[in-house]
Amino acid sequence: MFKIDKSKSINSLIYVINRLKELNEKSDLHKVMKILYFSDREHLVKYGFPITGDTYFKMKFGPVPSFMNYVATNDHNDEKYRGIITKKNKYLTSNVDIDIEDLSKSEITCLENSIITYSKYNFKQLTEISHKDAWNKSDWEINYFDIAKEGGAEEDMLKYIKERAINESISFNL
Repeated sequence: MFKIDKSKSINSLIYVINRLKELNEKSDLHKVMKILYFSDREHLVKYGFPITGDTYFKMKFGPVPSFMNYVATNDHNDEKYRGIITKKNKYLTSNVDIDIEDLSKSEITCLENSIITYSKYNFKQLTEISHKDAWNKSDWEINYFDIAKEGGAEEDMLKYIKERAINESISFNL
């Protein structure tokens, strides 16, 4: 529904990894992907658009952002994104400096809220929390409209999200 912003996606990914390290929390792949999902969901519900615009797929253990997972796992041959994130076993680190100017105050706030709220949960708890309506309704790609509804978006915001997604899709296809 939304066009991905790869720069915001990478900076959000680095932000979450760095903040978890500062909080002495392990930045395992599952936890990082769920925090990014909940950050995107909160921003979508509050402001009518996600932080990253990444495509979330329904996976066994919850929603996974396609591009950010691609960057985090380094399971690709794209030199442009190789080495941004280091994955050792299931844990992520980054030695790349974040471009904090790429993230707005509202985006940082949503990232922080999700980090504080979800960083203490374990694998099983995060899996359960992320297996809600949007995940259940999906066969593969999770619809942002369903994510917004799951996150508690009001009717006016849902209408706005639909219109914004349609407009973005039209301008993207021109």
